[in-house]
Amino acid sequence: MVRYLIYLSYIGTRYRGAAKQIGCERLMDIDTIQGALETCLYANIQPRSIKKPVVYTSSRTDAGVHALNSTAHVDLEHPEGTIYDTERIIRKSNLYFARCGHEIRLTKILPVTDEFNARRSARSREYLYRFGIAKRDNENRIPIAELGRSWHVRGENIDIDALRRAIPLFLGRKNFESFAAKNRTNREISYVRTLTTLNLEEIPSLMPQDPLSENFTFWQINVAAQSFLYNQVRRIVGALIGVASGTITERDIKFMLQVPNNQHWISALQMAPPQGLYLKSVNYDEEEMQTKFIIPHVPNTEVPKRKIYSILS
Repeated sequence: MVRYLIYLSYIGTRYRGAAKQIGCERLMDIDTIQGALETCLYANIQPRSIKKPVVYTSSRTDAGVHALNSTAHVDLEHPEGTIYDTERIIRKSNLYFARCGHEIRLTKILPVTDEFNARRSARSREYLYRFGIAKRDNENRIPIAELGRSWHVRGENIDIDALRRAIPLFLGRKNFESFAAKNRTNREISYVRTLTTLNLEEIPSLMPQDPLSENFTFWQINVAAQSFLYNQVRRIVGALIGVASGTITERDIKFMLQVPNNQHWISALQMAPPQGLYLKSVNYDEEEMQTKFIIPHVPNTEVPKRKIYSILS
């Protein structure tokens, strides 16, 4: 049996999130990224894997959230004990996704040792959030390319400079319980996270040629950390827009960070909607990855018996 690292991208609009719902792990669930991947691999891998594909995603993105470069891993057992042709899996899978109307694409597959885990081996994750600010308060003529791809903020009184000034409040190691969804499990959760990047940049519309793009200015918030809490990025963006609109002040953000509690999320704030959020990348330590690649990666060759391998130049 061989573990495979999968790189993929997707438009999350139609999906209920990246991972299957708890209790549905054994069902063929094509309404989640995990379920659609499992269904695809089960239907398209030839010869069929002895072990039924079970996909483990590196990030549990919310319903409606997109991914530019996400990862997952899956264990497959070739009947002849060999390594599958990963390029063939990519081609057949992408044809299947296109034929079935899935907005998912596989970009790369690498055989790795069973010490590798797509989620736990990740060293950092990067997200970006896109939003457009209407130049007129009642403007609702949204560029067609931006539908479902960004948050459209109405109001002439959005103060971008106030948003910029609030950004440093979130950087570094902090308890983000006030910015996380309520824990509905029996597991104890650590709410401490370290944001290494949080910045704002002005960006063009996805289709600048559309005359309606002139109705908005478009912005992108970039954020990076080793890991994130559920809803954390969307709540941070919502709080920053709240400062820019005058709904809350920097003092309110300081209170939510200094007295962390799920009940301290200010009800007047809107959590940023999912359509503007993109998982930009999941990053692994390159030197560490060199000990986890299976070599040689030649299709239909016998699986090496050693567990740890080094990259051949």
